[in-house]
Amino acid sequence: MKDDIRYSEFLFLQALEKPAFDCFNPNDIKQTNAVGLNPNLYREMAITLLEDSYVRFSDDRLQKLVRRLRGEISTNLRGSPDTPQHQWDDPRAALDYILICGSLQTLHITFRGRRRIEELREELKRDRILEDFGVLLSVRYFRRDVQDALQRATDIPVSVLYLDMDDFGKINKESGQTAGDVVMKSYLEVVRESVGDFGTAYRGVGDEVVILIVGQGHERAIEFGEKIRASVAAMECQYKDKKLPSVTVSMGIASTPPESRTMDIETVADQRKLQAKSAGKNKVIAA
Repeated sequence: MKDDIRYSEFLFLQALEKPAFDCFNPNDIKQTNAVGLNPNLYREMAITLLEDSYVRFSDDRLQKLVRRLRGEISTNLRGSPDTPQHQWDDPRAALDYILICGSLQTLHITFRGRRRIEELREELKRDRILEDFGVLLSVRYFRRDVQDALQRATDIPVSVLYLDMDDFGKINKESGQTAGDVVMKSYLEVVRESVGDFGTAYRGVGDEVVILIVGQGHERAIEFGEKIRASVAAMECQYKDKKLPSVTVSMGIASTPPESRTMDIETVADQRKLQAKSAGKNKVIAA
């Protein structure tokens, strides 16, 4: 749910733990897309999280601005030659000015920020925004998001990927449900990491996952699909120091073009997933 502020905050804090977000840049489209916010709201969120001590700047000068923002100190800071003095009198305006200029600032997530991630994860699971494992979005948001994507300009391609683990039930039956949960969570995390910032993954019933990718095209969607298939097959999971059986995934992909720009794209992808299972499993079918 890209417009849910808690989900965006969750992704923002999670993103800061990744190397790609070592520097905060609200003008970086990849970063803003990753948290589902436009640059203005992205800056506002950064300032709010700084004020709440969930993140911190490495720059001591900027840290003083943050302390002023929290009311911890009252000393005015001099503006730089290219920064009007009045911008520095209001710490929030000063921080916004610095961020809007696009100069890269290094942000670090704090221990309190990491705790906030877990708090948000539980909130989002409770409200069914995240699925039960807290890794992917609940599938109830998929149809709304794909409808929104299909309503964009016709030259922006839309891809839907339907995934289903092969013989997952055997793990639950032979190793127990707790072991199955270990595999399931690893599977969902592999999907999330493989898709990255290029798409959104949703979990439905059991091990069924659907992915929405916008603006990449059919061939690129197939590349993502093959990457996910290979990554799932390479997963190694353990439970009670015992290696669990490996798993594979069957997948169907449909994109516009060549498919018509309607919700039928979902049905086509699902049918191709079933074909992949019938064709021997551990396959990606895209035509």
